[in-house]
Amino acid sequence: MNVKEKSGHRAPETARTMPARPVQRPAEFTRTIASISGSTPVVESMRSFLGRNDNWQVPTEDAADLFVKRLRGERPQVEARMRRILAFQQAIAGQQTRELRTARFRGSDFDQGLVVFDYVPESRTASDLLAGDELDTDLAHRMGRILGEIHRLPPPAPDRPEVAEANKATTFYALSPQAYADCSGGEVEAWSMLQHDRLLVETLDRLSRRSAQAPATATHGDIRLDQFLLAGDDIYVIDWEEFRLGDPARDVGSFAGEFVRHAVGRMFSELDIDLGLTPGAAHEAILAAGDEHLMNIREHVCRFWDGYQETAEIDEGLAVRATSYLGWHFIDRLLAGAVHAVKLSAIEKGMAGIGRNALLMPERFAAVIGLGEE
Repeated sequence: MNVKEKSGHRAPETARTMPARPVQRPAEFTRTIASISGSTPVVESMRSFLGRNDNWQVPTEDAADLFVKRLRGERPQVEARMRRILAFQQAIAGQQTRELRTARFRGSDFDQGLVVFDYVPESRTASDLLAGDELDTDLAHRMGRILGEIHRLPPPAPDRPEVAEANKATTFYALSPQAYADCSGGEVEAWSMLQHDRLLVETLDRLSRRSAQAPATATHGDIRLDQFLLAGDDIYVIDWEEFRLGDPARDVGSFAGEFVRHAVGRMFSELDIDLGLTPGAAHEAILAAGDEHLMNIREHVCRFWDGYQETAEIDEGLAVRATSYLGWHFIDRLLAGAVHAVKLSAIEKGMAGIGRNALLMPERFAAVIGLGEE
């Protein structure tokens, strides 16, 4: 059944979308999207996705749906992200990739921070598949190959330093008065916990220096499982706002970190400790539960790593650096979640502690999680 014929150009409802709020100056918006894409949008039937940007699924009068994104934020950051999106489109143009698929790019309006792509219909994110225990090891292997293909793309020009990123680094030592005033209660608690951990701060500084000395490649820069869309037999990678020349270990660690965070999160959510146990026995029960859940996802990480090695060039030390970035992924997700929290939960602190251990002792953890040989 043709959804548009049935519903009068209405975009199909999915669990990931909701009716869009009316856009300002709809006539101007319609003209702009039509000029970029060559298709006339039906703005009253748009649906939106949650996210830091304005993201819309846009039906059209004469073609398939579009995916339209309007970047939000301070102007220098919006321009930097636009440059990276366009740099990726330049890098991928004319490349024959065996596994990597990207949504067709229709065009952009740099001044308005707008980018337009073909919408990928009937797709599911890899994060949804993992949550439903539907992401098998063969898919993990394919995603490893895809990430390797990304790292083999023509490298972009070095990224311009951003004030926002420099400021984020300094927050590990102190928050500015304005940053403190803008923080939620959860963020204040998180930054206080991190700033007082001098060993962690020094370890992050060393990791940054090692990455700067490592062979640089094209990188996605924000790899998460929800950046992989599965549609039929194809796997699409989306959201190229952080595409840049960098250490490939960061992408590898972030991907593996998604699986390990899933395992740890499930362990904490299903944990049922007998209150009558001694502290020592309770600790052993928690470790046993953690080992069980880690083993459930370790094969996925191993298969991902196998696939990655088939298409990427592996430098010495990449697996260990990637394990450090796996640990950073836990810290990064802690900070992202703290934005909307009044205080940190015990589970969030526990997960941050696991990330800290991976950061401090990556040589011990690399083989355990599936990155390298035991």
